[in-house]
Amino acid sequence: MFRRPAPSSAPLPAVPSTPRPVAVRAVSRAAPRAVVAALLVVGLAAVPVLAAPAPAQAAGPSWQQVLDARGSEQAKEAALADIQVALEAASTRAADAQAAADEAGAALTEAQLAVDEATGEYETVKQKAEAARADADAAQVVVGQAAALLARPGSGGLTGDLLSSGAGAEDVLRDLSMSTKIGQNLSTLRDRAVSAENLATSLADQAEVALAERDALADEASDALDDAVAASDAAQRDVAAVDEEKATLAAQAAALQDDRLSLEQAYASAQAQAAADAAAAAAAARAAAAAAAPAPARGGGGSRPAGPGSPGTSVPDPGTGWVAGIRSYSSYQAYGYRVHPITGAYKLHAGADFGASCGTPIYSVAAGTVTYAGAAGGYGNLIIVDHGNGISSAYGHMERSGIYVANGQSVSAGQNIAGVGTAGGSTGCHLHLEIRRGGIATDPVAFLATKGVR
Repeated sequence: MFRRPAPSSAPLPAVPSTPRPVAVRAVSRAAPRAVVAALLVVGLAAVPVLAAPAPAQAAGPSWQQVLDARGSEQAKEAALADIQVALEAASTRAADAQAAADEAGAALTEAQLAVDEATGEYETVKQKAEAARADADAAQVVVGQAAALLARPGSGGLTGDLLSSGAGAEDVLRDLSMSTKIGQNLSTLRDRAVSAENLATSLADQAEVALAERDALADEASDALDDAVAASDAAQRDVAAVDEEKATLAAQAAALQDDRLSLEQAYASAQAQAAADAAAAAAAARAAAAAAAPAPARGGGGSRPAGPGSPGTSVPDPGTGWVAGIRSYSSYQAYGYRVHPITGAYKLHAGADFGASCGTPIYSVAAGTVTYAGAAGGYGNLIIVDHGNGISSAYGHMERSGIYVANGQSVSAGQNIAGVGTAGGSTGCHLHLEIRRGGIATDPVAFLATKGVR
């Protein structure tokens, strides 16, 4: 027979929950210890803030119910079972929120790819239109020259000029033949000039249509970015709330497992465990990044690239405030059309690729604000930094753990914002760097060269 302990005089932890009867379930005597172990391993991924409310749905028992259940082994086991159900529900909510963010990120990628494809089509039609315009202008010049030759002022026109030129008979006959041919072909030349003009006009119209379509798709991509940012922010909030709820559930489980603990001690113990787990995870991430980073070149006097735990910087050009996105790399693939290494499609490669060991620091090319940092379909994960005046930079293929900035964060030129990865549509560790003007991709290396970055 278990006696109910006297109520504690200390205030209960401020974790709101709607009291409800604790259902009695058939749970083995080993269940309390197993549930506590599962909660301590799975549920303590982050240090919670006690005062923030957990999500309302599928909440575990209230702290008052936990206190009451300590007086009955049967009620204790039922409360622990409730905690396990709440833990599973919380994990599902966190996974669903992240899945929604991933889906929005994938939609952003598809929208951006549509812009890039439309950009390529526009550039192709524009080049054809420019070439056709040059041909049409040249045709008009030829027609004008031919007409001028046949209508030169003087006594006998071109024929009279030739006969009075004093040239030899053979030269005169040759030139008269040419004059006749010019006259005969003038109509043909005019027809060709008209055709060239019509083609130039048609291609110019097509280019205008392609430009309008590109700009419309760019607007859609901007909306997709807004949606992705909103979904990412919502996922971060939901995951943080779930982590807090898990810590609360772990504290409740600890309080049920050990009657000697006050509720405040149980919660403090859960917080300490969460902090220890978070510190261990961060240390492991730093160690992994350091192990993956390339060693410095011999005799170069350089230092090992900074890892995520020690952000580091790359010195910007003092005149422009711009810097390279990566300090060193082993391979390079330029901006422009190429055969995609995975899909085999011939399409615009809207950025430049820099092959480097996973974990190699990635730097913001200029000061700005992070507009997006999260999942993005084929990019794997993507960081977009807005530098103002319609110019943005983007960095792709990092692992999720290799993103060191968050949405809305201000960054400086040369700040270490990520580590090289191979997430998404990637064949190996590399940085995919983009520069966009008004959402339209441009050659990042050529752009940075204009800023003094070599």
